[in-house]
Amino acid sequence: MAVALMACGEKIYIPKDDPPQKVGAPMTFNVTASETNAVKGAWADGDKIFVFFNALETKYLVLERRGGSWISKSGGGTLMDSDFSGLGTKKLTAVHFPVSVDVAYADGKFSFASGGKPVYNYYLFEKDKEYTVSGTTVTATLSMGRPADLAQIRVADIQGKVSDYTFGCSKIKPVACASVGTDGVITESVLQDGARLSGVAGADGGIFAGRLTKPGEPADYVFTLASDTHIYTLTRSDNTLTADAVLNFPAPTMTGGANWEVRNASDLYVDLGVEVGGKKIYWTKCNLGSNTETGYGDFFSWGELTSDNGGKTNFGSGNYLWSGTPSFTILSPENDAAYAAFGGKFRMPTKAEIDALLALTKKWVTNYKGSGANGYEFTGNGNTLFLPAAGYRYNESLLTAGTYGYYWSSSINTGYESYAWNINLGSGVIKCDDHSRYLGYSVRPVSE
Repeated sequence: MAVALMACGEKIYIPKDDPPQKVGAPMTFNVTASETNAVKGAWADGDKIFVFFNALETKYLVLERRGGSWISKSGGGTLMDSDFSGLGTKKLTAVHFPVSVDVAYADGKFSFASGGKPVYNYYLFEKDKEYTVSGTTVTATLSMGRPADLAQIRVADIQGKVSDYTFGCSKIKPVACASVGTDGVITESVLQDGARLSGVAGADGGIFAGRLTKPGEPADYVFTLASDTHIYTLTRSDNTLTADAVLNFPAPTMTGGANWEVRNASDLYVDLGVEVGGKKIYWTKCNLGSNTETGYGDFFSWGELTSDNGGKTNFGSGNYLWSGTPSFTILSPENDAAYAAFGGKFRMPTKAEIDALLALTKKWVTNYKGSGANGYEFTGNGNTLFLPAAGYRYNESLLTAGTYGYYWSSSINTGYESYAWNINLGSGVIKCDDHSRYLGYSVRPVSE
């Protein structure tokens, strides 16, 4: 509204405050979640469920468990009755995470992260759930469940120290709920089979979760629980794991027989007195996949966790996970075969660490210690390390075994990104070289 006055024949408009426009009323919510046995016997105070109304952008609902009841509040702005008046089909998607997450909206999707990373542990969800709107009240009852083929492993008595451990199994892959779209579609982020799982604290243990690669099929399973100082191994032969189950494992203090086999991490490596970048670097005594210092062990394409022993038979360019240019130039833990096998501080060596190894006193040895194996022996700090000439895998063949050996680093040659750095050794030759990443080479882990 404006008032017009006359001044020297001209109208002067003096604005007055317009009456407030009606923008709608805040919504109230009668949205609850039924009790669940999906992960735990009951909801606990502090648990949160994020509720996204299909076709509604930016705004969402947060349910938080307090005093045995669900308390609701808006996220991304106050939810108003005008937000719901234009919506067609009344459906929602809800997700729950075992840790606190940040929610961000962009390009028609709500994304989730904890500490800047996806939550690679269990999540619960309900999708395309119908709700009703009566006046300014939304009503719905949620029945949260697990994603398909997801299994939880509960390791007893480590809930207070679960962050000190990782869990691994070649037949389980980490899965994260990465986003929920305004169309209700859930997008997952999935890592390689065998990538290590981080745990969250449960009521009576640490919970590790991932997707079974062969649910319901009998298989041999090797489970590893690892800290920086110890590696715990539990083997189950011809076992059948089913999804939608919680697998209860004994505490790592339970050893022997059907319980954990325990190794000190320090028993696996040798001190050659090598330091790189101010860190002491220890090389493991054996190739990955072998229990002897002369054994050839398994062969891996660079950046893959599946070895020839793990079922990969063809090491050609057409059968390689990272056949295009990868988005990384050095292996991350989720793509590092050494870390997948051992956890803790074990990983594949960098190019600089290979250069430091090759600078040690070394010699080509045939029939090492009467084993029949040929290779290079390194000496440092009064200790020795032997790398056998294990050959390499190309297509479906093992080539040059006993004559040459090749050991991957964690680093790409940034000048030729289809190549990665490796140790190239044989009679009369030992050097750091770069070769095609899809070839099947040995892995000799290091530990800091």
